This record gives sequence, structure tokens and C-alpha cells, in this order.
Amino acid sequence: MKVWLTILLTVAMLLLACNVPGTAPSVDNGLRIVTEIYPPYNFVDKNGNVTGQSTELVEAILERTGTQAEIEVMPLSEGLALAQEGPGVVIYSLNRTPQREDLFKWVGSIGNYEQAFYAREGSTIEVNKLEDAKNVEKIGVYKGDAGAQFLASQGFTNLDESLTDAEALKNLMDGTVQLWLGNKEGLAITAEQAGVNPDDLVVLPTVVIRADLYIAFSKDVPDSTVQAWQNALDALKQERDIDNKTLYEKIQAKYSDPAYIESLLSE
Repeated sequence: MKVWLTILLTVAMLLLACNVPGTAPSVDNGLRIVTEIYPPYNFVDKNGNVTGQSTELVEAILERTGTQAEIEVMPLSEGLALAQEGPGVVIYSLNRTPQREDLFKWVGSIGNYEQAFYAREGSTIEVNKLEDAKNVEKIGVYKGDAGAQFLASQGFTNLDESLTDAEALKNLMDGTVQLWLGNKEGLAITAEQAGVNPDDLVVLPTVVIRADLYIAFSKDVPDSTVQAWQNALDALKQERDIDNKTLYEKIQAKYSDPAYIESLLSE
């Protein structure tokens, strides 16, 4: 009798250990998670690891929901096509534009960003309103990006698409294009990747995009899964620790620190 009681107590303790409050049992639910190089939200560090502000949030959500999945990096245009086709594809970080709204299921927001035109230092190009940029010979843009899509929707026919932001920035510096549509928050990292000194760039005053960023799911992913991710994200934004900070706030602060970004990129 004592032997059976000992076995039952041991089993009960093991079950309790696997059900830690605030987490879920780890399962592989067949999700394929993809992202692009778009710093500081998602990029690859000096050791080849996928990192970034949004990446850390997604990893925290995976832990909260007990989901096992690797994060793949690919060009945005490829990731968008994959997520539209499915099955079970998750892509981040996306601007939730009207053109994309009905293509995916959404969780967010996970951050925000702002895009503007950049020229080489010493350029005489002036863009005081969006229409002025139509007079520029070529504008370097990131293929599939919401900013590029927005400009195309406004009748811009002078767009030069690149597979990465760093490539588009290189094209600006070698004179292939005269303006580059760049993300302000990620400028330092993109410049590092392109081998460009940010001091050699000047930002023009017209803001092209100012928007929130989201996680998008292919339409076949169950609503219950999408809701579980939203609940996990909401908790990361609401639950405060002993420092009265949420994990969401701490991650944002970390990627706003130039010294931390430098530590991820420099040997």
C-alpha cells in the first residue's frame, strides 16, 4: 500500500511540475514562422542569430503559448507569398495596410515605425511634399515593403526595387538611385549592414509612412491559435515586474539603446 501511495504522489508531483502557472506545455503545432531583415525589429546578429525587438516579443509569445517553432529569415516578398499560400505560416513584423488586411489574420500591435526619404549628404534634392519625389529619377525601395506599395498606389513610377534595405541603401550611395525610402528606427543597423556611414546621409522632411507593426497569420491558422497569441501579447504588455516595467517596455528600451545594438553587430 505504501509503495502505491509513493508512486501516486510521485506522478502527481510530476504533473504539477509540468503545469507551471503562466506557461503552457511545449507543443509543436505545425506553425512555420518567418521574418525578414528589417532592423531593429528583426535582423541577424554577429553570431548569425535571429534577433530584434519584434523577434524577442515573438519568442516570448512562443514560450507563453507553449509553441515550438524555429524562426526563418527570408526576403519580404518571399515571406509574404508564403504566408498567403500557407499552411500554418506566421510572418512578422508587418504594417497592417488596407491591401493586406484581408490576406491574413492579425495579432498586435508589436511596435511602430516611421519611413522617410534619405539622400546623400550634399544632395540638392528637395522634397517638401510627397508629390515632389515623383520628379526624382529613381527612388530605391525595399521590394514588398508597405512603403514601396504605398508609393506605387500613389502613382510613383520611378521606384527601383531591391531585395533588402541594405542593398537599396548601397544603390543610393553609388548613385544608382537618388533617394532611398528608409526606416528611421533601423537606420544605424541598415547602414552598418550596407557599410555606410550614417553621417553621409541626410533625411528629408516628408514622412512617407508612420504606422504600427503586427504579426500576421495565414488564413488557415485556427482562430483559437491567433487569439492565444493575442492574449499572450496583451499579457506581455500589461504584467509588471518588481521594477514596475512590462516585458514589452523592457524589450523596446533595449533596442532603443545604441550601445546594445552595437554589441549585437560588432565583434
